[in-house]
Amino acid sequence: MNNKISRRDFLKLSGIAGGGLVLAIYLEGCLPGTDTPTVVPVTPQGSPTPIPSFDWVADIYIKIDQDGVLTFTAFRSEMGQGIRTALAMLVAEELDVAWSAVRIVQADANSKYGDQQTGGSVSMATYHDIMRQAGAMARQMLLEVAAKVWGVDSAGCESEAGFVIHPDGTQKLSYGELAESASKLERPNRHPLKAPEKFKIVGTALGHWDAPQIVTGKAVYGFDVRLPGMLYAAIARCPVFDGTYASYDDAVTKTITGVKQVVALDDRIAVLADNSWAAIRGRNALKVTWDEGRNATIDSQQMMIDATNRLKKATKENILEAYYEIPYEAHATMEPMNCTANVRDGVCEVWAPTQSPQAVQLAVAGACNIPLAQVTVHVPLIGGGFGRRLQADYAEEAALLSQAVAGPVQVVWTRDDDIQHDFYHPMAVQYAFASLDKPAIPAIRVGNGTSVPTGAWRSVDQFTRAYSEQSFIDELAVALGRDPLDLRLELYENDKRALGVIQLVAEKSNWGSPLPAEQGRGMGYFATFGVTHVADVAEVTVDANSNVRVNRIVCAVDCGTVVNPDNVIAQMQGGIVFGLTAALKAEATIKNGRVQQSNFHDYPILRMDEMPVVEVYIVSSDRKSSGIGEMGVPPVAPAVANAVYAATGKRIRHIPIKPEDLKV
Repeated sequence: MNNKISRRDFLKLSGIAGGGLVLAIYLEGCLPGTDTPTVVPVTPQGSPTPIPSFDWVADIYIKIDQDGVLTFTAFRSEMGQGIRTALAMLVAEELDVAWSAVRIVQADANSKYGDQQTGGSVSMATYHDIMRQAGAMARQMLLEVAAKVWGVDSAGCESEAGFVIHPDGTQKLSYGELAESASKLERPNRHPLKAPEKFKIVGTALGHWDAPQIVTGKAVYGFDVRLPGMLYAAIARCPVFDGTYASYDDAVTKTITGVKQVVALDDRIAVLADNSWAAIRGRNALKVTWDEGRNATIDSQQMMIDATNRLKKATKENILEAYYEIPYEAHATMEPMNCTANVRDGVCEVWAPTQSPQAVQLAVAGACNIPLAQVTVHVPLIGGGFGRRLQADYAEEAALLSQAVAGPVQVVWTRDDDIQHDFYHPMAVQYAFASLDKPAIPAIRVGNGTSVPTGAWRSVDQFTRAYSEQSFIDELAVALGRDPLDLRLELYENDKRALGVIQLVAEKSNWGSPLPAEQGRGMGYFATFGVTHVADVAEVTVDANSNVRVNRIVCAVDCGTVVNPDNVIAQMQGGIVFGLTAALKAEATIKNGRVQQSNFHDYPILRMDEMPVVEVYIVSSDRKSSGIGEMGVPPVAPAVANAVYAATGKRIRHIPIKPEDLKV
């Protein structure tokens, strides 16, 4: 029997069979040892065209259309960290399509994607191999279809830039021509991965897929969502944590042009208007008597004292010991919190710039008493998350207000709202100690504050730990009369990856070379979550007025296999900026139960003219990829503190480091 099909007959068959099946390969189906994926029949739809369009959904993440365009469905939130780009690169590499033929769309909240929470810098480590398997599986199915067309063994076929190449090298079929028939195949038993030396996309500096849309103003963020008849809401919240309103007067508010309605929620009051400025003005005109509750007297300075007193000191002899203080820190994302919701007829549609779409879905369903299946959560691009958008408070507000007015509502937070009603990085006092007889990485005991809402903040407790540990190691070196670099090389002698970044950053920073007067050099190293190793050397100047200027940061990073080096560099740079803001500028202080800061005039962030020169060096590695989104933050603050000591001889054991600290 002759099973060979001519190219012409094959194309006719594809046209006739168009629209017959969609193949869905679920997440578990991409892993070794799992069950055969489910094949789901789809009812063909009528079409006036002779050959219906056909999109092959090779698994829940990728689709190939008749033009050979690969559409990758991003199931993790994009907030500038480049995860959409990196995951799509892995699929495109194994599938063998040109990067110019890649499109990315964002998934809504859906349990079929597994856990969609984007946090902890785990997306790449978790999905690196799965994305490669998905691309390789799709490629193998395309090879098998082409081989059947030509009547050859698929093992002799090759692929390149969206085409399958005949073993003789003279014929080729496009993925678009093969996609429909490939969708009819069962999952192949064998779909080998590429050898790294054959990579054409992975490991290349492709930048950020979303960048052209961002820089031209076409990218859609949460604040950009517009719906017909949408109202804007600004909300008055009690300035004291967990407080509520006792009464309010909205007479003046209702006289403001554009204000449509005032809605009282359980513990806050919302003003709805036909534009955001009217809503904010209306909110500010409310006369509210607050019931401040039991937190009206909390004070962060007193909390720091109390936390210190609760820490038990070491009883060993001949030790070095020190206390380090970390204040509450706000997230200060460039895009303040916002959300748009439209509740109608028992159905809710939400547009939430969130790091956890499913958490928003659950929170909205619960708050509005709507079945989970009736809540759709769309995820626009996010203008900075840093852990703040793991919370769903702003989404609940939007949904409740939409339900109250029976129409679409966009909740708008101002910068003041954002800084004064955050889930803060916890305040901490850390007591570090180590033996002077047998130097070691210090033991650390931690005390925290109470009654203040806290949450994930870029690098969470790893930032806190790194500051005390790496500052203390420098103090230990001074006490022992040792060079801080040499002591680190001794303390981490059994950790090759630690030594790798420490030695690399020392070399690139020209450690030990002389610096001009008033300047100092300091080092910090940390393996965030134990997976990505980063070492920084900071060079600072402390002028005659005790102002600290960071001139240069040299950074070495080992994050395993690098998918997109541009993105690794960008994330290290961004983490350094975030860490410098905490080290030198920002803190959230609380008095009478209130956050005292309200905007960038009193919660300053690093400005463009304060940005140091940053050099990033990536350690070449064939290890599994690990995260980078948070890993640039922890080492920079201790590196700066150690550099300040080198420049001035004054040891500062708290952040932010201010000029008055150095004038004592």
